[in-house]
Amino acid sequence: MKKFSFQLEDVMKYREFLQNEAETELGRALAVEHAIQTKLDDIGHQSVFVKNRMKGSTDFNAINAAHNFYILLDQQKEYLLKQMAEAKLVSEQKRKALQDAMQKTEALHKLRERQLAEYHEEENKEEENAADDIATFRILK
Repeated sequence: MKKFSFQLEDVMKYREFLQNEAETELGRALAVEHAIQTKLDDIGHQSVFVKNRMKGSTDFNAINAAHNFYILLDQQKEYLLKQMAEAKLVSEQKRKALQDAMQKTEALHKLRERQLAEYHEEENKEEENAADDIATFRILK
């Protein structure tokens, strides 16, 4: 009996490689998003901290410094929000690329499974025919 071989095995391995690369790229894009979100969270915490510290303060210099710090935090927040929007676009592109790679890989996996099932079916038929031939030969003897 001949051994099963899938003619598109190399193509399937290449598509699996591309899928793994797409997964890695999506992971990197999501890590960038997470890093930006962490920075935004830090800005929020700093703002709350300064606000609580300035409650009831009558020192003009401290109030002025806090105000300037709020302006700096707002500028940083706006910059990070723009970066986050760009990062989300990149993540969405990477997610679509991963979906495409997964579909292509899955199609080859299904084709391989179908061919393997056909191979086993054909193998079983040959075994049955061989057994029938042996039984017929014994009866004819």
